[in-house]
Amino acid sequence: MNKLLKILKWTGISVFGIIGLIILTYFIYNKFFYEKEMNQIRDQLNAIENVEVINIWGHKDITLEEITARLKIENKGEIVLYGLSKDAFNYPKNVSVSEIGGYSFTWFSCNGGIGSNINIGQESEIGRRIGIQFNSVSDVVENYDKILNVIDSLKQSPDLNHFTSANSESYLLVEHKNSKDKDPIFNLLGIENKFEFAKTLKWSREDCYYNN
Repeated sequence: MNKLLKILKWTGISVFGIIGLIILTYFIYNKFFYEKEMNQIRDQLNAIENVEVINIWGHKDITLEEITARLKIENKGEIVLYGLSKDAFNYPKNVSVSEIGGYSFTWFSCNGGIGSNINIGQESEIGRRIGIQFNSVSDVVENYDKILNVIDSLKQSPDLNHFTSANSESYLLVEHKNSKDKDPIFNLLGIENKFEFAKTLKWSREDCYYNN
């Protein structure tokens, strides 16, 4: 009987030991590996003068991807920057903004793409209107007012902004409402309705996806 109790005792200790090791391993992985890049980005953003990180998140996969951050800029307002992880960061060509000054966006592209970000990079229509090359988040922060002035000049919902160039065509809906801080993949919710709406728009390019 005593032998059986000893076996049960050590079996229980071993089981709880394994469970504890799994929990500890999970904690260490999340703390030091899985969220490592996001924590580094948070620290870098908080180090920018007059900037406070309100929220930061990403798409959960093997590693956190598509890292997005909501920043509060002292005496100015808030801005949500998308694509801050090293696998997506492509300044100055692509500088993705999901919200600024309470404005959020829906972008319809002729190639069939639909998104909730605007590109203020140097090769974009809005970027050319702003006229500034953004090489870092600090550059975006320093020029918050200039960016917002260009957004203020755009047509507001329910009116649409129509952009055309030699190689592209798109529509932009600008709404004066806060976006939701969530995994970017969930921005695709309701995509069917947005797709149907995009088909009702007048696309001038013959090769436009919605004209086929």
